[in-house]
Amino acid sequence: MRRSRTPTIAGAAALIATAALAAVAWPILRRPDPSAVLAKARDDFQAGRLDAARAALDRLASVPPVHPMVHMARAQIAEAQGQADDAVAAAAAILDDPALGPLAHLLTGRVEIARHRLRPAEAHFKKAAEGLPNESQPFEELAYIYNLQHRWSDFDRAMLAVSDRGGLDFDRVLQWGKSRHVNWDPREDCETLAACVAADPDDRASRLTLAQGLYRQNEIQEAEDVLAPLPADDLDAAALRAAFAVERGDDEKAARIVQSAPADAPALAEVRARLALKRGDLEAAVAAFRLALKAKPDDRALLQGLGTALRLSGDAEGAAECFRVVDRFDAVSPLIARAATSRGKNDPSLPPLLSAACAAAGRLPEALAWARLSLAENPLDREAQQTVYRLDRELGPR
Repeated sequence: MRRSRTPTIAGAAALIATAALAAVAWPILRRPDPSAVLAKARDDFQAGRLDAARAALDRLASVPPVHPMVHMARAQIAEAQGQADDAVAAAAAILDDPALGPLAHLLTGRVEIARHRLRPAEAHFKKAAEGLPNESQPFEELAYIYNLQHRWSDFDRAMLAVSDRGGLDFDRVLQWGKSRHVNWDPREDCETLAACVAADPDDRASRLTLAQGLYRQNEIQEAEDVLAPLPADDLDAAALRAAFAVERGDDEKAARIVQSAPADAPALAEVRARLALKRGDLEAAVAAFRLALKAKPDDRALLQGLGTALRLSGDAEGAAECFRVVDRFDAVSPLIARAATSRGKNDPSLPPLLSAACAAAGRLPEALAWARLSLAENPLDREAQQTVYRLDRELGPR
């Protein structure tokens, strides 16, 4: 899932124009005249003369008091020029400003993304979201991070927040569906995640997802090496190490790992379940799958595993219910594939079908987003109106 918003010349030019208007309120300065200098900076920026615009703003910044809009405009220009350190430094001067602080946090977060530093970027985007509660962009930026790191609950919440603010068109909702219902191809993501880990070795979330991606590409030793800095008591890392061992048939190593972890740790529950299935301990397998599902209630693989364990243990009714839920999950993927075709975007039948399929699978945030698209296409569609109203109520306050 790619980020949908990037800083634009037009956006920065508008900001500089606003700065020119704000200059009227400044104390009168003999030299330089803030209004004239800002007007010149605006013209230079609009003409693509970034160095000249930056020089003009630097002149204003040298004469106190410096208006916060000058700091913001300088940060915008530095970002546009790829001057990351200068952009962050200019924005830092106004992070606490009541009016411009949220925009400064948003800009700083974008710069940190460009530097592959996801942890500070996330912190800045959260601050931006607090200060810009009605804007969708901070949540879009957060969704990019969460999708890249496979933090699915956070990702769904962020995407729902974007939908609540009217920020999702067909392509964006489709990206959401692809992220959640299409098999992951880790090649491109692994390049980005590797850069994130290199830039911030303590970025645990990126490290864990990178290890998974490398293993999926059969780069087994590389995956183990990525996990190596994480301690033995890191339960998520332990779960990956144990899962890798199970897939390689090294059940003894997997058993040693899970035995050293707390028995009620959801992160290790899936591995415990699969080991129990292998040794024929169906009761333990069922219990472990149920524990894992408490942490990941919409995980298809866990539902399939629980259904298998229940069927083998003789609970045909329980197994059938699990497999019915799995079938509901599987019903979404073909619709996502249809929506991703050249004709999908222009097929008015798809949004309501996808909304119904997602709702049946318990994917209510996605269901609401698709229903809203259907309603936007035909605001007088009573069924779409009722679906949006019902799903919004089911999701509750946000």
